Amino acid sequence: MLINLAWLLAVLTLGLLSPGPDFLLIVKNSVGTPRAYALGTVAGIATGLAAQMLVISLGFVAASPAALRGVQLGGAVFLAYLGWRALRAAPGPGAAETGAAGAPGVRSGFVQGLICNLTNPKAFLFFVSVFAQTLRPDTDRRWRVVLPVAVVVHGATAWSLVVAALQSPPVARRLERAQRWLPRAFGAALVVLAGAVVVEACRG
Repeated sequence: MLINLAWLLAVLTLGLLSPGPDFLLIVKNSVGTPRAYALGTVAGIATGLAAQMLVISLGFVAASPAALRGVQLGGAVFLAYLGWRALRAAPGPGAAETGAAGAPGVRSGFVQGLICNLTNPKAFLFFVSVFAQTLRPDTDRRWRVVLPVAVVVHGATAWSLVVAALQSPPVARRLERAQRWLPRAFGAALVVLAGAVVVEACRG
């Protein structure tokens, strides 16, 4: 079973670092913003991930196409909203930190991360397919608990490392020079991703 766990974590690492909604949101909320905001986003995504793991471990892995399509469209609206806000953000190194009262904090990042993760049914289906290769009807009950917990801990750790890397002084200095266009670039990427999600949902 340890081999299965290692395989699972390797696949999850590749999945987490692929350019999906969670990844783009983590990057956007880590560049030129308070660390609390970025880590709040990590906590929100990890909480959404825990909810998905709970649903999968309880066996509720079947959902109607209409329900999945509705979740997809809801997620697309949210991504478009985040992208639009980023596109309208004032350019400049200190744009995200307009003062202690106006600076984004843990709660704002948490809500964004949670909604982004929970409205991404592709992530849910990805975990279902991965767990189908790992958990069997005869799998020990302890592993049915250990594997979901390992997924959540792995996700929270990986995203935290991404935040730490993006906000490390050498990287932060380089990103600071690009603050006039980088947030808007991520905003545009989120809007494009939202459009792609809408197209895929309508095709489905």
